[in-house]
Amino acid sequence: MIIEIEGIDGIGKTTQCRLLKRWLESGGQQSIIVKDLESTQLGRQIKEIFTTDTPRTKEVEMFGFLCCKAHLFAEIIEPSTINGIWVICDRGIASFLSYFEALSFDAEFLKRVMATAFPEKFKPVTVFLDGNVSEAIRRNMAKPAHSKFDNMGFEFFEKQQLVYRRLATENHWIVINGNETIDAIHKSITNEVTK
Repeated sequence: MIIEIEGIDGIGKTTQCRLLKRWLESGGQQSIIVKDLESTQLGRQIKEIFTTDTPRTKEVEMFGFLCCKAHLFAEIIEPSTINGIWVICDRGIASFLSYFEALSFDAEFLKRVMATAFPEKFKPVTVFLDGNVSEAIRRNMAKPAHSKFDNMGFEFFEKQQLVYRRLATENHWIVINGNETIDAIHKSITNEVTK
């Protein structure tokens, strides 16, 4: 099984991924957490470039992220699922779609581009943490270090949130109130995953 935890930066995805992994493994289900820009050598190399202020076009950024996602699927996600390991994605396809649509790419174009990188059999369960944008930004700013992505600003994150909401409705995702406590969110996720 592949579970994608989605939502804007600062909403609590990483925390919920860790809690879900611990919960799954306490029940005997082997699992891993993956991130586009951290789980492969290629992803880490691209992250080194993308988290700086090095000038680049949004098109270069889009294809770089797409490259990371396709590589992550081929190298880690697909082999893990074949071996019965559940994969928890700290961000997934929706992060790509919402981020680049908020940067003014056409939604249909993005779907077509994404379809070239992933086989049709890639069918994750998507959990969207829908919460307060201002609170998410406050959490981002409390981090000891910030990347370009943490500093996108309220207007951008609000746009991205609207894209997430539309995608959640169109694709029948699991939507969890991201304004709840960490424990309440975790309980909601585990309840949904066990259905």
